[in-house]
Order: sequence, then C-alpha cells, then structure tokens
Amino acid sequence: MMKTYFLLNELRRELKKVWGIPILGEKKEVAKKFKKVIREKKIKKIITVGDYCSLNLSSDVKIFDGRIRRNEMAPLQEYSFSCWNPPASINKEVWKTLKKAISKSGNVFIDGEEDLLVIPSVLLSKKKTAVVYGFTSKGICLIEVSPEIKKGFRKLLKKFRKGKFKTIALGGTFNRLHPGHRYFLSLAKYYAKKAIIGLCSDQMVKTRKKNFRKILPFKERKRALENYFKRTGLRSKIVKIEDIYGPAIKDKEVEAILLTEETFPNGRRINRIRKKNKLKELHYIILPYLLDKTGKKMGSKK
Repeated sequence: MMKTYFLLNELRRELKKVWGIPILGEKKEVAKKFKKVIREKKIKKIITVGDYCSLNLSSDVKIFDGRIRRNEMAPLQEYSFSCWNPPASINKEVWKTLKKAISKSGNVFIDGEEDLLVIPSVLLSKKKTAVVYGFTSKGICLIEVSPEIKKGFRKLLKKFRKGKFKTIALGGTFNRLHPGHRYFLSLAKYYAKKAIIGLCSDQMVKTRKKNFRKILPFKERKRALENYFKRTGLRSKIVKIEDIYGPAIKDKEVEAILLTEETFPNGRRINRIRKKNKLKELHYIILPYLLDKTGKKMGSKK
C-alpha cells in the first residue's frame, strides 16, 4: 500500500460517492448531529480530513492543508506532524506520517492537498474509528471504519495509477519566472518522466494579454525556462504555441495535462479534440494557486 498513487479521470466521479453517513445542515445543526452519531456508534477515535471539519469539529487527529475551497487561506491550526502531498495524488511518504499521527493522536499539516487522504486514513485505522470529511457545501460525511469499508477502499486504490505518467503537457506565458511558476513547473517532475511545455508566441501574447507590452519576448522567456530545467533535471521539450491547444491535441505520448482551475476549461476542450482525433484523453491534474502571506495569488512583480 505504501506507494505513490495518482488520480485518474475515471475515478473522479467514483470519489464523489457517499462512502459513509451524510450529515447535512447549517454549522450548528451539523455539529449537533455529528455528536449524536458519535455517541450512538460508540466511536473511540475521530479523524477529521480537511480544514472545515478540522476547524469546526472535535477530533483526535486533524489533517489539513491550510486552505478552504483550494484557493482560500484558512486559519492555521497546531500540528505535530507534516508531510508533502501534491494534488491528485497520495504520496508514499504520507502513509508513514499518517500511521504515526493516528497512533499518537497528533495533528497533521499537509503541504499540498489533503482531499484524497481520506483513503489512507481509513485503511490505517482500527474499528470504532470515524473518518470525517467535508461533503458538498452543506455538511460532512462520516465513515465508520469497518472491514467492509476497508475492502471497498482497497479496491478503489487499485484503480489509481501507481507510476509516473510518461509525458505531461503544460502551457503558459511564463513571463519573468516567479515562485508560482516554479511551483507549477517543479510539480511536472513529480507527476511525469517528461514534460512538453507549450510556450505562448509573441503573437499569441499580443492577441490574448492586455499588458502585452510588459511581457518579455519569446526568446527570453524560453531561455529562462531552459535554464530552469537544466537546474531541476526534468526532461523537457519547449514548443512555441499560437493557440491554447498546442501539441496536446495530437501528441500520442502525452498522458496527462497540468492545469489550474482557471485553465481547466482549456483542458476539457483539448480532450474533446483528442477524442475527435481518436486519441486517449489526458488525465487532468488541477493545481491550486500558490498564495503569498496575504492570501493573494503570486505573480510577476513587473
């Protein structure tokens, strides 16, 4: 079990399934119902996954990433353990950290995203443990750990990808590389063995960017990317693009696409064209923005 697992498109719908007891209502109503279920089920240990649940419910182990709805900062809570876990994955290091945290009843700060950590939390827990996570926008879901539930989660985990993607596609202007860019680019190496970067041409910049006069020429932006990849060691290919699609709509080697919530619609358009071209769809990896201390999205200073 203690491997790195990557989320695939076909699993997204399955993960929306109600795996436990849905508790819906306003905040006070949810808290009241939650306490009642805990009493009735005689739960001995409670694990909350996500900032909303960890902030609002009493629990023995709180697992959180400091964000609500991905791009909103949440009040930072006290923690004894921390671990790196990028979105759309369950990093192999998470298993060891969660195992320790659950045995010692310690809180865990996740550098990345904690959504999928409901799965290892269930698999690493004993009977009479409740794993609780945010469900829709009006409540929570409580999973009572049992042999049957564990069997279902093991079956689900087998459907995840267990190795890096061969090639991942990503695109952008990449004007004056800043921490947000470097965060985005560095994760390409985590998800894939090779990256194809679609770099906006000067003409594309002029037609799509209001502040195009402040954007560096293509050659300078490309050179900055090349220097960055030399330092990081990621196998990469930089391609000039004139539209949002680039090589992603026709390259057979590409298996995944790195996106933000803002560019996710472009990813869907790319997959529609790939389908017409009788190519396999690309698996979506949607990253939250890197935020500064004030909660604002990081960008170029000039």
